[in-house]
Amino acid sequence: MAIPSGTANFPLGFETVTIDTVTYKVDAVDIQSETTRIINRPDENGDASDYQIRTAGEKITGTMTLQRATDSTALPSSGDAFDYDFDRSGTDSSLVVTDVKVSRSKDSADVFEIGVLVDTYQG
Repeated sequence: MAIPSGTANFPLGFETVTIDTVTYKVDAVDIQSETTRIINRPDENGDASDYQIRTAGEKITGTMTLQRATDSTALPSSGDAFDYDFDRSGTDSSLVVTDVKVSRSKDSADVFEIGVLVDTYQG
């Protein structure tokens, strides 16, 4: 069976997310569950001999590609907070929309990308 073409409202997402009472289809998620930094330790000659991986202090950020239900569905706004289990840990984390980027193509559904900040991780 061929995939229909030319329909901007064809639901392609694998699950839904609700942001500020509006429901969207989730097409893709790219969010780290933690941020780390690598500390290299040189030997007495200055050559790399060991390293440590430590949790970094930076906030976790990522992106989500979402699909609107219809052409008239409102986009989320920067600052909108929502809960979503992005890593499938079984518990929702608190996320905040940082930016919204709309990309349109004749060959794809009506999708857009949001930048997110992990406010509270519940992994």
